[in-house]
Amino acid sequence: MATVDDIMWVSKYRPRRVADCILPERVSKDFEAMVANGKLANMTLIGSPGTGKTTIARALCEEMGIDYLIINASEERNIETIRTTVRQYGSTVSLVSPIKCIILDEADSLTPEAQKALRFVIEEFIGICRFILTGNFGNKILEALTSRCPVIDFNVLKEEKTAVVMRFAKRLGEILEENDVEYDRKDLLTVVLKNFPDFRKTIGVLQRYTALGRLDVTATFNLTDESVETLVAYLKSKDFAKMRKWVVEHMDNDGSVIRRSLYDRAFDHVSPSSIPEMVLLLAQYDYKEGFCADREINTVAMLIELMATLEFK
Repeated sequence: MATVDDIMWVSKYRPRRVADCILPERVSKDFEAMVANGKLANMTLIGSPGTGKTTIARALCEEMGIDYLIINASEERNIETIRTTVRQYGSTVSLVSPIKCIILDEADSLTPEAQKALRFVIEEFIGICRFILTGNFGNKILEALTSRCPVIDFNVLKEEKTAVVMRFAKRLGEILEENDVEYDRKDLLTVVLKNFPDFRKTIGVLQRYTALGRLDVTATFNLTDESVETLVAYLKSKDFAKMRKWVVEHMDNDGSVIRRSLYDRAFDHVSPSSIPEMVLLLAQYDYKEGFCADREINTVAMLIELMATLEFK
């Protein structure tokens, strides 16, 4: 019977080895050295969503034969998690490896009290347990933790982008060919660049829009007139709940497509006096999307501003 890992490309093609993870060379060489030396270090992996932080943490442990536990700190963020789950796992001895590892995913969500408690747990079990923290925002993790778990920055630098994009596009091409999907290389690069640097989302988008055996870029990045009209109706009625649900259902579309669709319909739905303000807001959020960690939150924030400030016809 097929499992989720067999069906969902995000799980099926998750790298199991460090060498298969697509990272900037300055980042990957540190992990490759750990595997070669057989020595896992404490570390904090910081970067935007979907860039492979948790994947590399798991790959390190699996390739080095180290027992590990993953804790989603965004769901278990309080001090009790540190006192119970973390302490209990960290205090036991592994039967298959000299050390164990605790991966605290989204550690930047931990409360300050939980982070302070974690500092002492790291010191207490330093001989038998390693700690890998991941997060989107390094400034939300206490210096007392990052001094014990040094930061490795996963954010792709400008001069690294081309090499990383080409490696990822090559890997995606191999996945498409393995699944007998027809594609145009230019279209594939379009998908990668539209979603960069969120590799996880890119793979999900590809699978969804290749169901008919061919990559259809127009299906990926176009909104129907009906769906945009529905969104406008929610903005007019100031229905936040329905607007947010619409965003969740349409986040496969690039944010620029949503903004352009609203811009193209401005004269149909927005009072002339409000159009200049609308254009300025769209431009501001177009700029912000290049730096935001969560595109969904950025899009919802934009629509809230439009909802609150524009005068509709």
